[in-house]
Amino acid sequence: MNKAVLLTLMIFSVNYLFSQNDSLLKKYTYRINNFRAVELYVNGSGQFYKNEVSDIYKNSSSSGSLGGSYYLTKSKDKILLNASASINGSFNKAKSDNQSVVNTNSSFAVSPQFFLLNKWFVKKYFFEAGTNISGSINKARNESSNIPNLYKDKLGQYSVAINLGIGKGRLENVTDMQNALWLYKELKEAKQLSDELTPDELIGLAKNITKGNNTRVLDSRRRTKYLLATVDNYLQEKRKINKTDIHYFNNLNDILFFAFNNFRLSGTEKFIRLSPGLYEQNNKSTQNNGATETEGKMQNKSLTLTAGFQKYLPTNLAHQNNFGASIKLYLLKNKLSNKYLMNNIITSETNNTKDIRQVGMSLFYQHAIYPNTRTIINFNVQPEIGYQSVNSDNNFYGKAEVSGNFNYFISYQTRLTSSLMATYQKNDGSTLNYNYNISKGIQLSATIGLGISL
Repeated sequence: MNKAVLLTLMIFSVNYLFSQNDSLLKKYTYRINNFRAVELYVNGSGQFYKNEVSDIYKNSSSSGSLGGSYYLTKSKDKILLNASASINGSFNKAKSDNQSVVNTNSSFAVSPQFFLLNKWFVKKYFFEAGTNISGSINKARNESSNIPNLYKDKLGQYSVAINLGIGKGRLENVTDMQNALWLYKELKEAKQLSDELTPDELIGLAKNITKGNNTRVLDSRRRTKYLLATVDNYLQEKRKINKTDIHYFNNLNDILFFAFNNFRLSGTEKFIRLSPGLYEQNNKSTQNNGATETEGKMQNKSLTLTAGFQKYLPTNLAHQNNFGASIKLYLLKNKLSNKYLMNNIITSETNNTKDIRQVGMSLFYQHAIYPNTRTIINFNVQPEIGYQSVNSDNNFYGKAEVSGNFNYFISYQTRLTSSLMATYQKNDGSTLNYNYNISKGIQLSATIGLGISL
């Protein structure tokens, strides 16, 4: 565990000392007045199968889902607001029939969610407040014709978290500045510029990309025209383009609409955050037409206090180093109860509680590589060590995660993706295991895939 912490410190110290910061990526400020977006989806599926080789066997199933989301973002000098709300529903129904036995099962689920985080800035300092609320209801039913045993299951859960914090600094979204630099590089290599762009003109180009990306236009064709015209008008007004041929507009189109990289951040933030939370889960299962019942309830009350810093450092257009450290105080009180009933009479009941207190320190380091606007490679290390009390059992705990992710652009239709991950944990009492024992474990995982779009 100590080796993992030392390795993390050495990696981001070396990168910080020997990397040259890109001043434009560091200076860019992402400002939009009020961006809103709505997403709606609906889908369904079904299947039917029949086999008459021996007995007639048939099965069929159908499923569907629908949902919607709303997003709101506001980034001003004194306010940074992010909010979202969504609701999703799904159903599934299946039936199998082999003449003598008919089995049917169905399920239904609905899940709402709401997120809000607002930051108020006064000079270099900020105050933040927000909440994250989510819930879900799941119902399932299973019945067989040859067994008088109707089975029903109902699961409901919700969670509420409050976020309060104070701090210094600000993290800026510099993705549009990144793409402005990529566009400038492409136009310069193609010798389509009559003169070089000054740093202020490059920042202006990035702000025009931001303006084009955050203007609501329902017709996607009109939005495409608007974004191209916005960026082209800026370059024409600055008299930087020596010819507007097909190659020039190909470069505009390639950067503005096919830059698939995740957003990049720049800046430093020091913070103290307090996050109380509540999670509750209730489930009820019945069999034999309600004669046999099982009722369960789990409740978590938690409180997390963290103090630390995080720094997002664009070293240049192709490389990014992110790192930080924090100290946390974590309190969790968990209750679990189960009841078993027969004809509405309790036959047995179990109750368990778990009290966790942790004081720990965590670090994180990430190095991201952007070889072009469509490929990302990143490496992550995140260790944590501390001291804990779990139901009056006191000891040290530790955990660490090392991962690498690759999203490699082969062509516009083909991408190679892969990930590697290794996790280590020792004595971590935050895992809800009521037979808590001193333990340690290592888990390794790897994935690789090829995505082809036709």
